[in-house]
This record gives sequence, structure tokens and C-alpha cells, in this order.
Amino acid sequence: MFEFVKSLNNNIVLAYDENHNEVVLFGSGIGFNRKKGDMVSESSVNKLFINDSNKRLASMVQNLSEDIVSVTEDIIQYGSRILEKQLHASILIILADHLYFAIERSKKNQNVENPLQWEVPHLYPREYEIGKKGVKLIEERLQVKLPPQEASFIALHFVNAQFESQDMSDTLKITEIISRILDIVSYHFQLILDENSLYYSRFIVHLRYFIIRQETHMKDTIGLNDEDLLETVKTRYKKSYQCAVKIAKCLLDAYSWDVSKDEIIYLLLHIERITNVANK
Repeated sequence: MFEFVKSLNNNIVLAYDENHNEVVLFGSGIGFNRKKGDMVSESSVNKLFINDSNKRLASMVQNLSEDIVSVTEDIIQYGSRILEKQLHASILIILADHLYFAIERSKKNQNVENPLQWEVPHLYPREYEIGKKGVKLIEERLQVKLPPQEASFIALHFVNAQFESQDMSDTLKITEIISRILDIVSYHFQLILDENSLYYSRFIVHLRYFIIRQETHMKDTIGLNDEDLLETVKTRYKKSYQCAVKIAKCLLDAYSWDVSKDEIIYLLLHIERITNVANK
């Protein structure tokens, strides 16, 4: 059983579990006609979100109106269709909380710069489309015109929501490192990468997991461990190998990451593919 605290709308409520942890409950009609202190049965709950950050859920939801929650739900539904995947439940509260403060800042003509504003459309084009749609929906539904950089902020929330254990600071760091690596590749080959190619998208995904492996010190996850293969690809794809080594050195200097030979092989193979596409 859960103790009812506050209704966000008819289908979403803030409550306490039996250990007095703050939770958000999702269920059809779960918030209808309830008073503070009412008990909510587990059978009424379709989905549960337990806050695992240092923020108190009550403080995050106390300012959220039904209008903000409703438009956030619609942005998330649109995003789920675009991304074709189920998103972590936390995005509803976290994105709604972000939008509340973005709207308040906009009303006061206070803009917050996004340091990754220009990188996001190139690294996460689908998420950026969701961000632009979100800005448009807020203007249409709430009559608030958000600054253009909010599309990138919203996009990063959707990037983050695709990875259950990741918080926004991780997403920002990963995005910054990916951008740095792509700059190295472009400069090394003196070309503009084709952001619309399948290989480019695959490289971005590979880099995300590559960075997570370096951050979490996960080693020997690929399992090649083949000196002969390394010597073969070094000879056959000399320029891509040099680029991969340059990336590894940059990451060693900047983050003290010791990139393994296996990781270098996979990096150079991805680099070879995306640079061949860009050269055609």
C-alpha cells in the first residue's frame, strides 16, 4: 500500500511507500478524488518511479501544474514514437521539472546558455527533433515562447532517458567527449563527416558505450585480444589506426584513460567506415 500525497493529474500521483520513500505512481484514474493521507493499493499502480537522486520528489512536483504535466506527457509520447523505444519513467518528472523552470525563466526574460547547443543537433538529430517539437507544443499549449536553445536541453533529457542508470551530468560529459572525438577525426582526415549516414549513427552509439566502458573501468569486454589482427588492421588501415591512436592519446591526457588494443581496433574500424562514406 502507498500513502497518497499529491495528485499531478488523474493518472499520476506523488505518494509514500511503506518505508516512507517518496514515489511517483502511474495508473489509470489513480489520482481522481483522493485526499492527502488516503491509501493507494498496489493493484491500482501500473508503473512506479522511485527517486534515486538527492533531490526530493515533493520539491520537484510541488510547482507542477496539470498543464505542464500534460504537455510533458505529450512531448514524451511523441519522443517515444520517434525513438521507437520505451523511455525510463523518470523522464516525466525530471523533464516537467525542467520545463517549469524554463517557462519561469522565459517569463522573466532570463536565458540560460547551453554549452552543447550546437553539438546536440549533429550528435542526436532524432532527439533534437523531439526538442524542437517540445518547444513548439509549449508555445501552442501554454502560450510561452521558449528560447531556441531549449530544444537542445529537451533533446538531452531524451538522450538521458534512454539509459536507465545515467544522470544528466553523465550525458553532458559523454556528449562533450563524443564531440571532441569527432573533431579529431574530421581534422585528421580533413573532411566533413556525413551525419546522415548509417555508419555515422553507429559510430555515435559505439562511442557512447566506449566512453561508458572507460568511465566505469570495464575492461576486456570485447574479447578480441588478437595481436595478429591488430597488426593486420594497422597495416591495412594505416590512417584510421593513426587517428584511433591520436584519440586514445587525447583521452589519456585529458581523463587518464588507458584505451586497450581491442578498443583501438574497434575505433579504427568505425573510423574507416565513416571516413570512406564521407569521401564518396
